[in-house]
Amino acid sequence: MPERNTPPKTLESWKQIAAYLDRSERTVRRWETSEGLPVHRREHEKQDTVFAYRHEIEAWRCLRTKCPGDTLSDEAESLPQLKPAANAYLAEHDAITRTMHCYIAGARAGDGELMRPAFHPSATISGYCQGAEYSGSVEHVFQWVTANGPAPNINPRFARIEIIESIAVVHLEVQHWSGKLAGANARASDVFTLLKCDGEWKITHKLFHWHDQ
Repeated sequence: MPERNTPPKTLESWKQIAAYLDRSERTVRRWETSEGLPVHRREHEKQDTVFAYRHEIEAWRCLRTKCPGDTLSDEAESLPQLKPAANAYLAEHDAITRTMHCYIAGARAGDGELMRPAFHPSATISGYCQGAEYSGSVEHVFQWVTANGPAPNINPRFARIEIIESIAVVHLEVQHWSGKLAGANARASDVFTLLKCDGEWKITHKLFHWHDQ
């Protein structure tokens, strides 16, 4: 049996994650969105709860420690040595979030061509918008984004990232959409499937639900 003083392997709330990193909750939430901080979610009927694995947090922190002359800081030297599996997982996690940020950047700028590199050439879409079902080529997404124009205030949140060898699933919640077609303060739920092709993660399918305002 584990000793009573053994620290738990998981952090069970934003408050615990923030305390572990000695930062505010607002900062760690931002780090999840913009820096790929590995946070997971448990789905519930009313509201999801978050948790994080300590070893993934440490792997994330180690890879972001920048020190002059390639020497480790005292904080980095005190961290436990990472298992190769943890490093490999974090590398794939970061690569996937970079792909997704390419999509987000295109949506924010209102430029479908800007997000094209995130998608596989044969990518498809399916979903619902205002009660109507849509399906077909991802080209429809590029055309819609360009016609909609800039949406500078969109707020993306990674609800889930699941990696299984060469495939992955990303659940992205995007609030505060705006633009010529989106209107004002719209919200969308997206589920993306990704495939690792020639060492790069590409979106193969976008499943979406556009929420009524």
